[in-house]
Amino acid sequence: MTFVEQRLKRNYPSFIWGKDIRVKVGADELEVSAVDPVLQEDRDAAPDALQEYRRAVRRFGGPKRQGKNSPHIEFANADSDQRLIKFVERFGPVVVSSLYTEERKTPPEGPFGFQTSQTISFARQNLAELRSEQRAYRSALAIVSELQRGMQSSIATLGECVETIVESASMWPQQWERELQLRTERGYAAQPQWLFRQDNLDHLETYSYYATRENSGDPLREALLMRPTSASHHVICELVNAFAPLVYLWGDAPVEVPHWDLIGGIRPILYYILRREYLKAGGINICRNTECRDLFEIERLGQEFCSDVCSRLQRQREYWQDRGKKMRKRRLKTGIPDSRTEPREKRKERKP
Repeated sequence: MTFVEQRLKRNYPSFIWGKDIRVKVGADELEVSAVDPVLQEDRDAAPDALQEYRRAVRRFGGPKRQGKNSPHIEFANADSDQRLIKFVERFGPVVVSSLYTEERKTPPEGPFGFQTSQTISFARQNLAELRSEQRAYRSALAIVSELQRGMQSSIATLGECVETIVESASMWPQQWERELQLRTERGYAAQPQWLFRQDNLDHLETYSYYATRENSGDPLREALLMRPTSASHHVICELVNAFAPLVYLWGDAPVEVPHWDLIGGIRPILYYILRREYLKAGGINICRNTECRDLFEIERLGQEFCSDVCSRLQRQREYWQDRGKKMRKRRLKTGIPDSRTEPREKRKERKP
């Protein structure tokens, strides 16, 4: 392994949205509140998505079948509001639509009754945007998984995923402007530390055309046009380049990490992780169980299922489908009725 996984003992800065995160669920949005940590020990105790990613079992060894525990996989598989809310409760909002802070006095502590204050941040997370971000992120990881198959990549799957990403990213230019206004109102001088403008969206739409177009059947024309797999690669590049990482000195060693400023939400961390997964390649798969289809991190070569349960259920399903097909053929040849298709009345008549 390259990147951060080779230096497990190296200290990294903490990337947290806040401490003691609370979520109030509304009809169309979530109100997310958290304490702004002051002490390093408070930051170390708060959930850190990047730290959790670096601690992924596949990189450290440990119990089998833990490939769905990493934050980026958890977010990609959060296909319900309940799972999305659970993710936000753990790590904070993905995309902040509004933000304000309050200073609150803490109860007196210690023998001398010292009273301190703490800053509470309150953010709004639009539920429709959260769902859209989850679909786009899942699609991006699915593309990374599909591209690692090389010539066996499913063009249809790539096209569907690219279309989902373009639909979600169409809101990113407006979200960038909104975050800029939020920063201005809160007195932050810096612009958003990510950048996605209309020209970036135009690029995605161009790649979407090539990713979803039908083969013309003309070898010469096809040789001149961008292939769907190449277009899908460009889509991932466009996404991760919108959230460029930083390299700076931490302690006595240089580190490459997302920008520390997460006022707009933790989305930069998710796309930093996507960048790592894309550059590393070969680390993500989609469960072959047709009733699951969750994404998971590959722990061993050739792994097709996210859990032992999914492996057993799918193999049983395939066994009975194959066995049932053979049994039906045998019954047709011998004239023995199939108990699953024969009317109940006739089955009762045949019973002794």
